[in-house]
Order: sequence, then C-alpha cells, then structure tokens
Amino acid sequence: MIRWPYFESSPLRPLLEQLLSEERQRGGGPRGEPMPVNVYETDDGVVIDAAVPGAGPDDVDIQCAEGVLTIRARSQVPEREFMHQEIRPVEYLRQLALPADCRFEDARAEAENGILTIRIPKSRPRTPEKIKIQVARRGGDAKTIDAKPGSYSEVKPKKPRR
Repeated sequence: MIRWPYFESSPLRPLLEQLLSEERQRGGGPRGEPMPVNVYETDDGVVIDAAVPGAGPDDVDIQCAEGVLTIRARSQVPEREFMHQEIRPVEYLRQLALPADCRFEDARAEAENGILTIRIPKSRPRTPEKIKIQVARRGGDAKTIDAKPGSYSEVKPKKPRR
C-alpha cells in the first residue's frame, strides 16, 4: 500500500490552518477585498450596484481614470472587548472597465442598506453622416460614391467651376 504524505497528521498542520484562518479574518490583504457587484446597461447609461456592508458615505471613494472605475470602501467595526467576533473591519477594492461612451463626469452615486448604486450616463450615439468615397475605375475615369448606412449609390462627378 502506498501512503500519500499529505494526508498524514503533522504538528505543523494546525499552525498552518490557524495562520490561513487569521489572514482570511483580517480580510483585504494589500489590495483589498473584492466586493460583489452587479453591472447592467440601461437605455441612457450604465448602472453598478456594489455591496459594501458597514461602509458609510464618508468611507467610500469612487474614481475613474482612463476608462477604469475604481471603488474603494472601508467597513468600520467599533473597538471593544468581544466575547466572540466574526464581523471585522474590511477594506474593499474593485476596478471595472467602463464602455468608451460613458460620461463619468456626470455620474451620480447613492447608498442604501449597504448597497452602493452608481449611475453613469452614456453619450448619445451620433447619427451616421454621408461620406463621399472616390472610386477609381479601370480605364481612368473616377466616380464618386455616396456611402450611406446600409447601401450606396454612384454619383456622377461634378464638373469643376471655372
């Protein structure tokens, strides 16, 4: 019978489990704990719902740079002598890539019941414009084409004015 060394008991195993458990309880690490988010699109913008339990409005920082939305939050727990403590202070950090047409400068945020809601409007798409395309044909004569969304038609070139 072959014995697998990782399943055998070791005096270091409980110490390792305790160390890992303490790291999980501290939460966050150097970059912060990722918060759960829901992101969806509406007719006029993008909406982000982020769960930040225990974080007040002064504990949340929202920034946008180069199309990346960064949400930082800190939940607070009062200092006291606990008989048993499972709720600990947490540093949250989440970064999301935004669509190119988002206007962050017009964004609004509100918080209710531990959910931070960020609404970011999008730019209205511009209607396509006609673009004249010069097409060279064999034999040397050039024609101009009106490019329209979905179709095109050939247009006779205008004679230059003298």
